[in-house]
Amino acid sequence: MRYYVYGPYEMARDGRAVSRQRQDKKVFWEVVDVDDQGLSDACGCYVFLIRGVAWYVGLAAAQSFRQEIFQHHKLLLYGEALQLVNGRAQFIFIAKVTPSDRFAKPSENGHRDIRWLEKLLIGSAISRNRRLRNIKDTKLLREMHIPGIINSGKGEGRATSVQCLRRAVGT
Repeated sequence: MRYYVYGPYEMARDGRAVSRQRQDKKVFWEVVDVDDQGLSDACGCYVFLIRGVAWYVGLAAAQSFRQEIFQHHKLLLYGEALQLVNGRAQFIFIAKVTPSDRFAKPSENGHRDIRWLEKLLIGSAISRNRRLRNIKDTKLLREMHIPGIINSGKGEGRATSVQCLRRAVGT
């Protein structure tokens, strides 16, 4: 399974919220598809960013990016993030491609690898931003503590055993 990363793409804002205007969405998708034709209809994962920091990680497996990212409840989550920190609203797309290097299409059954990738990205994002807006499947990630690896404080990664583990797993 192969993926390509695209973006970031800036979305127009309406005050402290992502714009819900049809014209702004149309312009957004035109810019996305200029980068690589058909990207808006592809599937994969996406990340909502403010100031280069992930605030929401989502997946588009049963629907395309175009159908997924501007759903009402997602707009509310982006708005919550924009209430916490001001900045440009941007998206990065991690699009799945076929062995013949074409964009994979959404499937009613979804894509198991896309679900796994979403969890991986959420785990990475939550380690950088504890205020990540994702809630589903994040309880363990927020509660687990491994010195120097997950949810550790300053200086907890200095032990020789922790340093060895970090080198071994690449963190």
